[in-house]
Amino acid sequence: MLHLRAPNPDELDYLTALCLRSKAVWGYDADFMEACRQELTLTTADLLETRLQLAEDDAGVAALAQLSLQGADAVLEKLFVEPARLRAGTGSLLFRWAAETARSAGAARMSIDADPGAAAFYVRMGARPAGMVPSGSIPGRLLPRLILEF
Repeated sequence: MLHLRAPNPDELDYLTALCLRSKAVWGYDADFMEACRQELTLTTADLLETRLQLAEDDAGVAALAQLSLQGADAVLEKLFVEPARLRAGTGSLLFRWAAETARSAGAARMSIDADPGAAAFYVRMGARPAGMVPSGSIPGRLLPRLILEF
């Protein structure tokens, strides 16, 4: 059974590697993945400035989510699931955690700049498409933005 918890500082390297493994499921080549490395790296500042949550069970960490809050706006910064754990409800569990955390903190909406392959998941979770935004890693690449209103 999955339970949620905050990560420890000594887990950041492992969690960064999880983000990279999860991103790679979309078939990106090594150069693309290297270009994303900085944006997918979790730091001690992330522990202090954002809300991070892990889903784990007896088999280990299954997924992570990162949420930032700025008044009425929340941003789902990261939601990554171990590739072997995809389509088992883990991403949904963490998405619901992020939405409830944002709502409880007073946010009116949560935005998600999604990998194109993941956009349909967020729509199934209730978010609506809200245009395209530049990638933080790949110049000239556009990503779908989705918004979940509370």
